[in-house]
Amino acid sequence: METRLLNPYHDLAAVRDPAMFFGRGQLLRRLYSAIAYQQCVSLVGARHMGKTSVLYCLRLPQVQQRFAFDLSRHILVFIDLRLQKTRADFFAAVSKQIIVQGRGRLTFTLPTDGDGEDTFSNVLDAAEEQGLHPVLLMDAFDNVARNQEFDLDFFGFLRAQATIGKVSYITASIAPLYEVCHRGIRGSPFFNIFSTFMLEPLSEEEARELVQVPAHRAGLSFTEEETTWILRLAGRHPFFIQRVCYFLFEEKCLNGSAQIDFRNVKSQAYHELLPHFEDAWERTKPEEQEMLKYEAQRKEGRQRALPELSESSLFRKFVRDKCDIHLFHMTQEEVESVLDKLDDAQALGESDLRHLNIVTARTRKNAPLSTIERGMIVRAVLTEAFERMSGNGVRKDSAPDWRLYNILYYRYFKNHLKNEQIAARLEFTSTRQYFRERNKAIGALFHILCEMEAEAHGKEDE
Repeated sequence: METRLLNPYHDLAAVRDPAMFFGRGQLLRRLYSAIAYQQCVSLVGARHMGKTSVLYCLRLPQVQQRFAFDLSRHILVFIDLRLQKTRADFFAAVSKQIIVQGRGRLTFTLPTDGDGEDTFSNVLDAAEEQGLHPVLLMDAFDNVARNQEFDLDFFGFLRAQATIGKVSYITASIAPLYEVCHRGIRGSPFFNIFSTFMLEPLSEEEARELVQVPAHRAGLSFTEEETTWILRLAGRHPFFIQRVCYFLFEEKCLNGSAQIDFRNVKSQAYHELLPHFEDAWERTKPEEQEMLKYEAQRKEGRQRALPELSESSLFRKFVRDKCDIHLFHMTQEEVESVLDKLDDAQALGESDLRHLNIVTARTRKNAPLSTIERGMIVRAVLTEAFERMSGNGVRKDSAPDWRLYNILYYRYFKNHLKNEQIAARLEFTSTRQYFRERNKAIGALFHILCEMEAEAHGKEDE
């Protein structure tokens, strides 16, 4: 009978096994601190970034033991709000879950009838009398905030209970609460009691742990090379990592470590993640889509404006496929084409050279640039590369070590002379010789740009 190792990367929804909950140490510490001081927090993050996993695992003793907070008098109550359509639904579900998840600590019997708000108040009163403090970990709070059944009076009631210290709230949503709430409650002071914590991608170390530890425990470790390959495909997005790991683990079980079909694993992961990529794309703002298109054309680059998505080479492939754009590879022909537009900042900003790391490194971090502003940076980079071609001493038309510099000087960077004029001025014996030397000059500029690009990439890795 065939024995197959159990694939540990099976979670398609929230992580409920504390052994599979990796990272988030700094975030958890901040959340536990807020809970200890009875503060309210809005946890904001993209879909599948791990909001539900964080809320669910917050209440687990195995996770709480990692931190030095005394929460013995707190009842952490996880509630999924996807099914609550009315106020009655909400209060019935919340009251029940406080009793169920506080079992063994909180003594209270739910009435068979009665008003939902009164029951909720009575539950909170009972908890207070018994020296307990409920903390509602409310997942998918967007569903409540968008639902017009939940009005100003509802949110005013919730705020009052928190203000007098009977309950605290930790909500999870895909955007800040003031953005997801419906028009009728935008002026509610309820939203003013929350601190906002953003759920970022995993750190590099956390991402590597998520890749390596479960596989090692399952008896089929991933090598360093495989780990690097996984993180290149998935970035630091926990759900993307899980799916790539799942298919690589299956491949190793089936064919062994020596015969891995990486192309097949990549294809399987891409098609599995495609619906999630589509959803993520539709949820991004137009200006973010433009940034994602820009980043999808850059193969290299550690600093990404939207790292949770564009650090993944699979997601960048999705963007290129969807938007019919190509991956940028600088060529000498591209450099020559751009030199003809050196005085046109708009054209330079639209050229493929805008994807150079040298150019990106000179932009203000997280500050969107206009096409003209980016074009001016491209021009500055080209000018710096050109100046590195200068010869010794003072520039002279007759100096051999200034010849390639002079060709570009007169043709593109200074006077924009015609080819025949430059050939005569620099005393070439024929037009053919001039064009050969001009190609050498453009080639020299191209190689200097390549060196500058390598330097920029090296600094990025430091």
